Formats: sequence, structure tokens, C-alpha cells
Amino acid sequence: VPKKVVVVRNGLDLKKFKKSDFPDFQIARILAIGSLLPIKRWDRLLRAAAELKKMGHGFEIRLVGGGPLRSSLEQESQDLGLSGNFQFLGHRNDIPALLADSNFLVHTSDREGCPNVITEAMACGRAVVATDVGDVSTLIEDGKTGFLVEREESEELICRMRMLLNDRDLCRRMGERSRVKAERELGVERLLSETLAVYKMGGWCPS
Repeated sequence: VPKKVVVVRNGLDLKKFKKSDFPDFQIARILAIGSLLPIKRWDRLLRAAAELKKMGHGFEIRLVGGGPLRSSLEQESQDLGLSGNFQFLGHRNDIPALLADSNFLVHTSDREGCPNVITEAMACGRAVVATDVGDVSTLIEDGKTGFLVEREESEELICRMRMLLNDRDLCRRMGERSRVKAERELGVERLLSETLAVYKMGGWCPS
């Protein structure tokens, strides 16, 4: 058993994931990124989208990622009447461009470590609505850079998404704060300096 445990958070290339101007679409674009696996709980996002559509909100959700649940999620999307609101983009290599082309990110997973997709969205200056799992709460400052929601609180997820759909200025401000936090805490330089500090702590430093 170690006497001391030090956690060094992963770093991000802030030149690749750079801040982009907030989009001014007539219909809001929401991005979701992750494998199409049961643990990611994209069914939550589909049901929230269906309720938001019933409330009269106009939006387009783009889900990036591949996996075994794609056909069943596509069918659920059709059954919920979301064919015109929900796109399945499959695997993509242009995540920075997709984030720049979106108003905010939604992440609905049941379990996580420290999800890269959230740090990437923050670095691009985008607000995030995410379930409060794993280390997500160390990334998102609830009410400042985005919103944290409890896993089984479907109404809370709908409410937070609705707030960002209704208030684009709030969405923009949260994204700006996200970028500031990314520059302060999520860059590669911070990762390198903290890793070297851990080595020095143990009395050995690589040359």
C-alpha cells in the first residue's frame, strides 16, 4: 500500500482544441460524443430530446461514435419521433470542428473516469451538461461552466438542456468560462510539470 497517492490529470493540446466563436444558428445544435454502449446511456438523451420537442423547442442533436447499440438507438429515435432532430454520425476524426459547430455538449453516462470529451468541449469554449459521475465534478463547475445532473434525474437533465436552449447568452458565458478553466488547468504544460514534480517527490527525475 503506497504511503502517498498523487493524481495527475490528463492534459490536452489547447492549440488543437482551440476556442472558436459561439455559433449563431437559428436552430441550436447540440453535440454528444461517445461509444454506443449501454454504459453511455444515450437512451437518456433520446428521451430528454423527445420531451424537449414536445415542449416546442427546435434543436438538432448530433451523436458521434460507433458501437453495437447503433441500430437499436436509431430505432428508438424513430419511435420517439426524432428523425428530424437526431443524427447518428458514426466515428469522426474532426471533433474540434464539430465542437466549433455546436452550441453545447451533453454527456449522459452512468460511469466515467475523467472523460476527455468534456475537457475537449471546455477547451473549445463550449458549455457542458453531464451526469455527475467519476471525475466529472472536478471538471465542470456547476452553474458556471455547465451543469451537473444526477444520473436518474431525467427532469433535471431536461431542465438544464432547456435552460441552455432558451438562453444562448448563458450558454456562451459558460463556454467562455470553460475555456478559461481549460487554459488554467487542462493544458499539456500543466501535465508535464505535475508529472515531473511527482518524480522529484520520489527523489528521481528523468533527464
